[in-house]
Amino acid sequence: MAELSKVEKKALMKKWKAAQTRKYILNKANAKKLFRYLETQLQDTPCDHTLRYTQQWLKDNLPKEKGDSITAEMKEMGGYCDCEVLLNCYETYDIV
Repeated sequence: MAELSKVEKKALMKKWKAAQTRKYILNKANAKKLFRYLETQLQDTPCDHTLRYTQQWLKDNLPKEKGDSITAEMKEMGGYCDCEVLLNCYETYDIV
């Protein structure tokens, strides 16, 4: 594997810093609640490759206009179905 150039390293660092300071539509407290809900739902029922549980939780807990924006934001993070939301978005929200 080739070594990254100084310009490439700088670009990656800039991208990483932007991700660290980014404000997400779904706050951390609600993200924790959503992820707990998804864990519970997916324990009993395998993922059907849709966002049905994510969308249901958003519908039940947030205004519709926020839910649509959050769904779009999660897709940008690689969350195209419930299990991907759990796997790909969890670290992005920095939930420990």
